[in-house]
Order: sequence, then C-alpha cells, then structure tokens
Amino acid sequence: MTIRGSSTDAATARGTLFLVRHGQSTWNLAGRIQGQSPAAGGLTPTGRAEAARAARHLAGHAPNARAIVSSDLLRTAETAEIVADALGLPVEFDPELREQRLGIFEGRHLDAPASPVPGTVGEAVDRLWHDPFVRAPGGESVAGMYQRVRGALRRIAASRPGADVIVVTHGGPVRVARLASPPEPSREIPRTPVANASVTAWAPPSGDGGAATAYPGSPEARAI
Repeated sequence: MTIRGSSTDAATARGTLFLVRHGQSTWNLAGRIQGQSPAAGGLTPTGRAEAARAARHLAGHAPNARAIVSSDLLRTAETAEIVADALGLPVEFDPELREQRLGIFEGRHLDAPASPVPGTVGEAVDRLWHDPFVRAPGGESVAGMYQRVRGALRRIAASRPGADVIVVTHGGPVRVARLASPPEPSREIPRTPVANASVTAWAPPSGDGGAATAYPGSPEARAI
C-alpha cells in the first residue's frame, strides 16, 4: 500500500489528516451504487483484510495520530473500528464525511439502464463529474459534496490544532479533498481512481476559506 500525498503536504506542521477510504464492501463487490443508502452493506472478508492492512500501514506512517474520525455509514464505521482496535485510538463519527448522495441511482447496479436519463447508471454517475453543479434526482452535486467535505476536514483539523488525525471516508470525499481549487460550473473534474483502504495525506492549505469558499457566480446545483 502507498500513502498518496496531497499538494498541501508542506503544511504538515499544522497537523495532517490521513484520509482512508473504506475497505471493499458488499455493494462494491456486487457492482451496486452505494452513495448514502442506509441499505448499503458492510465490509466483505476482503474488505476487512484491507482495513487491517491499512491499520498496519498507518502504524508506521501516522505514529502521532491521536484520534479517528469516520463517516457514520456502515462500511466506513466497520473500517474505522478495525483501524481503531489495531492502533488503540478512539473513534468518533461525523455524517459530513459521507459519500456523495446519489438519489435515484442508489442501490441500482452499475450496468442497469439509468432511465429517465440516457445510458447506464455507471455512466450517469460518471457524468456528474463532467459538470460538478449537476445532481442526480434526489441527489447532491459534486460541488455540494466539495463544500460539505472540505468544511468537515477543516473543522476536524481546527478542533485538534497541530495533531494528526485518521479520517475514514469514501472515494468521492477523497477525490474532492485532492482538488487544488473549488469546482467551477461546466468544468470537468477527473474522476480519479481511489482504491479501497488507500491512504491520502492531507493538510488544510494556509489561508484557505474552507466551507466558506465562494463558487464563481454562486450558481445553483441543477438536476440532470
């Protein structure tokens, strides 16, 4: 496993957040869209082994971590518990660290028709990253996730000045945490791969406004 550093690693003197994506889940294995669905399953045996491997890696790369903050969804909660047991750290849960809410697509298979929109469900979810202010019916835009997640990360860092913290979250939040600047309307954001149980080192950049960052023109998110 490799820890991937963010562009803000120079800020580690202010404390680093180690972002961990959950291990493989039952819906990952089944090819189903998870989002924030309460019906989404927990970890598979493979996912539990991945979480344990991440814990061993963090023991060497984040020896000064003082706490774990996790999304409250089942797959992240189970990952956090495995890491916490291995490292002897307390866990708290923060719903602001959840995956992107994907509305009508949640629970559906990636290769199912995306009706009422064209293509498959997997293709429709990919298209949300082509314009970050577009959202699925009943869902959340990528820009909305950016604002929510970046605000949560800043709050976590500010509540423990100078401390390292392990943050257990999802693929979407890790992607938006890596962005060098806020989303802009109609400007595609690469949907880069985020492996299960991968680790990304992140520190809030100096002078960044966090959740208060203004988007150009402050447009409203619009449904597909």
